Parts: sequence; C-alpha cells; structure tokens
Amino acid sequence: MIGPPANEKRLLSLLHHCFTPEEVAIAAELPLFYLPASLTRITKTLSMKEEVLKPFLDSMIRKGVIRGKRGGYALLPLFPGIFENVLLSGDESPWHREFVRLSSELFETGYIRRYLDSPAPVTRTIPVNKTLHYTNMQVNLDHMDRIITSHKLMAVLHNCQCRQAAHLKGEECRKAERTDGCLVFGRFAKIFIDRGSAQKVSRQSMSSIVQDRWGKNLTFFTGNVTHSNPNLICTCCDCCCHMLGQIINHDPRSIVTPPEFIAVVDEEKCVHCGKCISSCNLFAHSISEGMHAVKPTRCVGCGLCVLACSFGAITMRENPGYRKPSRNYVQLALKVVPGKLMSYMRR
Repeated sequence: MIGPPANEKRLLSLLHHCFTPEEVAIAAELPLFYLPASLTRITKTLSMKEEVLKPFLDSMIRKGVIRGKRGGYALLPLFPGIFENVLLSGDESPWHREFVRLSSELFETGYIRRYLDSPAPVTRTIPVNKTLHYTNMQVNLDHMDRIITSHKLMAVLHNCQCRQAAHLKGEECRKAERTDGCLVFGRFAKIFIDRGSAQKVSRQSMSSIVQDRWGKNLTFFTGNVTHSNPNLICTCCDCCCHMLGQIINHDPRSIVTPPEFIAVVDEEKCVHCGKCISSCNLFAHSISEGMHAVKPTRCVGCGLCVLACSFGAITMRENPGYRKPSRNYVQLALKVVPGKLMSYMRR
C-alpha cells in the first residue's frame, strides 16, 4: 500500500540486491512490522527447523532489511523503514553503496507522491524554539521545549541515513554532518538505544543539540501527534533529505499538516538581501523584479527565515488552515488509513 507497483523494475532490482532467493521465500511469510511473529511461529509456517531458519533471519537483521528482536520478526516497509535501517550503521561497504544507488533511482521515480493523499497528513513541522511576535500572538505553543520536558528518555541517532546516502554517492551535505542523526523520544528512543544505533542524552544536552541544529539551518519534521507521544524528529536539509525532496516536488500540504503560523513579508522593511531564500529548505521565498514573495503552500512555519532576516521584514501570522495534531498514533492511523486504502484501490 505504500510501495511502488510490484512490476516496477527499479523495485525488483533493489529487492534482488537486499534479499537472496532463500531470504525472499522466508521474508514473504513474515508479518507486517507492527505484528512481529515469534521464531516458533515462523518455523511452523515455513516447516523449517530453527537451526536452519535462524541464520537466514540473522543475516537479514544484520543487513537491516527486516525487524528482529526478542519479541519476534517482521517485515519493514521500504521507506520509511528499510532505507533508514540499512544506513543507520554508517557502513560504507560496496553492498551499501549499491543499495544507495538502487534506492535513489527508485525514489527519483516519485512513487511516494502517489500515496500521500490522506485526510490527515502524517507529518508536522516543529518551529524554532524562540518567541516570534506577530501583533499580540506568540509562536511558542508546541515546540521542542515541551517535547523535551515531556519525556524522561531521549536519544540522538548516531547517523543520519539521508546524509549517509548522499555521502555514499560522493556528495556531502552543505549544512550538517553525517553524524547529525534524528532525535528520538520515549519508547522510540529505547528501541534505538537497545539496538546500539543511538546515544542516550540528558534534557540539557538535547536542548543544546536542538540549538545547534537550528544554527545549521535545518527544518524539524516529526509525526503528526502531540508532544507527549513517543516520537522521532528528523532535522532536514534541502540537499540530502529524500522525503523533503518529495515534499518540495509535490504539494507540501499532502504530507505536512498546515502549520499554526506562516511567514509574511513587510516589503517596506525588506532590502532584498536574499538571506531568507537561502535559509528556507522548502523554497518558499523568492525575489523577482524587485518584489519579495512568499508562497503560502510552500511555507511550513519553521521560522528559520525570521531568524535569518536582519531587518525584521519577516514575521509570522496565524494560519486559518491549521489543524491540531492527533492525540496519539491510534487516532492518527484512523484518519490516515481510509486515504491509503483509496490510493491502493486506485492502483
């Protein structure tokens, strides 16, 4: 439901690279990622002995193409899922380089855009954690400070999968380091810490890391749920992030929920320096024939342009299209699933 057509040649090439014929037969019998099956159950389904089956499962886990832990084994979606899982290790083997080449070719087909139609976008932006005034309002309602204080356990991934992919293609990020991985909170953090893919950090350290990422001009995207839920926050740039590329080449509103505030420009204060253009990862700002414009459908309310403007020409105004995030993942799933089913039926 969230992958390319089964007969897509680039998909078949990627799967052939990720799985041996023996692994394909086993993976085809694994349940979806949210319903892992025990080793005993899988052996019964496949009529295989544990000592024969387990080495294949362990091999797929090491590569990162399936989920595996004490609770059982399960398939991962392609993206997000296998792509991130494979690249989190930071390995630079020929196998990983070929994986990046094949997956990048598949992403470039734009297949993801066919599955974005949903009553509730799955992603929201977290604006800069700084009070930005517009008349009597403050853009400081559901920011990183609330997320950090809502969780006791938090961590930072050792590696950014998108910047790692760019590196393996011989391209380096213009804004951040490969080690600037995603920020994770709650039980999500525990999963990555237990896997050895993330480092646990204190609230004070997390606050410092957040400030550093904003200083590097990165846009924060997270699941469209409230601050108290476990979550993963991507700190994205326009040069490496695959999902951001899909957002830029499509209507951002299809996947990113309308932000609470959007940027507006005071033309009388604007000197057309262009700092806002370079600060915006969504290319929302433009200057043409001496006029500065902001494309509302491109603005995700991150506030980076406000920080970049030295002349106070950009402020934030309330967005009438704003919708509050879902209370939890169950509520979000109930909103999203009907749209995904319709996308599947139209294939």
